[in-house]
Amino acid sequence: MKKLCSHIIIQVTICFCCHFVLAQDPHFSQYFSSPLSFNPALTGYFEGDHRLSINFRNQWANISDPYTTGTLSYDTKIMKNRIGANDRWGLGVLALYDQSSGGIYKNTYLSLSTAFQKGLDEYGDQSIGLGVQATYAGSAVDFTKITYSNQFTGSGFDLGIPSGETIHNQSIHYFDLNAGLLYNFKDDAGNQFTFGAGMYHILKPKLSFFSAQNQSLQPRYTLHAGGNFPMGQTDNLFVSAHFMQQAGNNEYVVGGAYGAGIGNSEMSIYLGAWLRAGDAFYPYAGIRGKDFQLGLTYDITRSDISRIQRYSGSSEISFLYYFTNGERKKGIPCFF
Repeated sequence: MKKLCSHIIIQVTICFCCHFVLAQDPHFSQYFSSPLSFNPALTGYFEGDHRLSINFRNQWANISDPYTTGTLSYDTKIMKNRIGANDRWGLGVLALYDQSSGGIYKNTYLSLSTAFQKGLDEYGDQSIGLGVQATYAGSAVDFTKITYSNQFTGSGFDLGIPSGETIHNQSIHYFDLNAGLLYNFKDDAGNQFTFGAGMYHILKPKLSFFSAQNQSLQPRYTLHAGGNFPMGQTDNLFVSAHFMQQAGNNEYVVGGAYGAGIGNSEMSIYLGAWLRAGDAFYPYAGIRGKDFQLGLTYDITRSDISRIQRYSGSSEISFLYYFTNGERKKGIPCFF
């Protein structure tokens, strides 16, 4: 009976994924460490010359690994000798892989993004930026691994019994377009503020697995804000929040981390936490050096699904590395 209940829960999760995954995009708890998937306007917005970002998320592991998401991105600054000293022009590429239920559902993205940040004052303490991102994506479902309620015989599932489902597509490919805005400000005390907005799936690509009628991938809208505040000579406080809306689903996230400097080194230890309203609370621990940033989070789920997944959460790791040619260009430091 326990095996049967577990099987039913898994199948319900799979069906939920297949029917509703088109309504919601993959996302990270450490959104601030996945800049190119969070806001295209963040392309090229960092200290240094080049940036490598790696993110991995394993969500609700007790339900047969329903969600596993990973990204690899690289962005750099271009035309540095042909634009203003306080301007930034970035170019980047992002690869994202997302799967559920042990690979039954798979989703892949390959994106190319560019963003231009225009300095608004002579010191570069204020800037406004615009970014665009072109994406080629593919989604696939292995229907041979899915069982349905009418295939249950009382003693198990018989895959030889027709499922009764009408499946028109097992894989879908499409092009898409995303865009974002970013405003940055630094005051005389060294406090830094960032405000941004983004829109995803501007082209509303048509896609469907189960119906001959094409369904549109609904646009996703984001608003976000962050602040970085010096606390003495070596410490600093980072806070951030964002709102995301897609297909009638809303997400609110707020939190922060305190960074404590380690002696006379250029390294800091970060400890903090974020809250995703109505869903999860997740502590954050990280370490940041001159050229790298490593972060760990663990989602403690608070929603109803926590009972199904035996109260386990979701683990996530992020790693960013900054390559710098010569001295760093002065500007607005950023946590990203």
